[in-house]
Amino acid sequence: MKQKVRHAALRVPRWLGSQTAWRLLLGLFLLEALWFVFSARYPMAFDENYHFGLIKLHADQWLPFFTAQPHNAAVFGAVVRDPSYLYHWLMSFPYRLISLFVHSQPVQVILLRLINVALFGLGIELYRRILRQIGASAALTTSVLAVFVLIPVVPFLAAHINYDNLFFVAVALAILLAVRSLESFRVKRIDAATTLLLLAVLCLSSLIKYPFLPIAVITGLFLLWRAWRGGLLSKAGWQSAVTGFRKLQRWQSVLLVVLVVISAGLFTERYIDNLATYHDPVPACDAVISQDECAQYGPYGRDRIFAQEKPAAFHPSLGWYIGQWFYGMWYRLFFAINYDYATSPPLFVISRLAIGLAVMLGVGVTLRFRPLFRAQPVRQLILWLMAGYTLVLFVDGFSSYAKTAQPVAINGRYIIPFLPFVFALGGIAWSQLLRGKWAALKPVAASLVIATFLLQGGGTMTYIIRSGDVWLWNNGTVRSVNRIVRSAAWPFIIDKDHT
Repeated sequence: MKQKVRHAALRVPRWLGSQTAWRLLLGLFLLEALWFVFSARYPMAFDENYHFGLIKLHADQWLPFFTAQPHNAAVFGAVVRDPSYLYHWLMSFPYRLISLFVHSQPVQVILLRLINVALFGLGIELYRRILRQIGASAALTTSVLAVFVLIPVVPFLAAHINYDNLFFVAVALAILLAVRSLESFRVKRIDAATTLLLLAVLCLSSLIKYPFLPIAVITGLFLLWRAWRGGLLSKAGWQSAVTGFRKLQRWQSVLLVVLVVISAGLFTERYIDNLATYHDPVPACDAVISQDECAQYGPYGRDRIFAQEKPAAFHPSLGWYIGQWFYGMWYRLFFAINYDYATSPPLFVISRLAIGLAVMLGVGVTLRFRPLFRAQPVRQLILWLMAGYTLVLFVDGFSSYAKTAQPVAINGRYIIPFLPFVFALGGIAWSQLLRGKWAALKPVAASLVIATFLLQGGGTMTYIIRSGDVWLWNNGTVRSVNRIVRSAAWPFIIDKDHT
């Protein structure tokens, strides 16, 4: 009997690492995201109307940025100097084409949502490649990404018209190019083509969403440090780069140079010029346009009201904020939210399982920290990126809390690009810890976690179970199908509000 159980346990990782399992995972993600696309009422809560409005605004001109604040654009903030414009400009092109033939706003929204689902799906494939590069087995990679897409907010975000979806792709692409650079360092050369392409990606990605800046800085500094350690910042190192560049076909070298010049120029126009003019790469709204205009911009208006209502005796508490930050991040990865920002709490089992899983992964990484990262430059880069990005995110949030006395802008979706790495590094650590007779526990544990998420409201099911008709498109078929699925699934959900 024990022998049969052992053989069965050994078959699980082989299946999880198969192409069939990977295709099923992608199919699951598409089913989840498309359910939101065709079910969730516009605008979905993660600023979908803001992003759609900016896309339409960009569709009125051909330049990627505005040379003056557009008339009646204050509701979007100081867009004339906002660094986060590239997604909206790029998405304006499919919108221009769509709007020529489709005049129904719901249909336009659905078509643009489909493009965002495709973007996020591309990002998942890129993350798969990165996870394999850092030493995750095929089975662990599939398991990690299966749990990832079953976090309720992940497919919900993927179905939005939102720059976070292109940001997700940009983070993965930058890391993949950094991996290629590190591989060239290992053989004592600088890959000129990869370096130039990475430089362009870092510059352009910073124009998708300004929180990419710490990712760009950390990536650049880490690669410079690794090149210096390898003795590549020398005459011989630069000669190897020049030699490699000369071996490129002429069209490739010209294209790379043009791409770098354009991307660096756009980066300079926005960030360096902002720094020179406003002494801040991302200037406050009221530093660019008037306070009355900025008051029309949601985040500015909210923070302004909170700051005016802040008690005179208020003193920010770091300890209290840390607790609120972790709670808010957890809650807003597993909750359900309507277009009018009405929220429903996370489902009990999967949200608590996630806490236990996070603790276990943290313990595993702690126990295996040195062997996990020693002589592993790609893992080291990812660790620095996770730490640096999270620190900047936390400090920015704490700064807002200090000004407003409110824990504003704490959103789990902000850390989505780094969740696969958290799961993978923890999984690798436990793979190293569980050896011998304990090895059979790994596929069993992974299968149980995935099954629990599937059966207890992971992915789209949290939204379906927690939502009502008003959350959905005003369509009889859509509402009827969601009601049927909700009624069928709800009796099987173990939830303290249900039991």
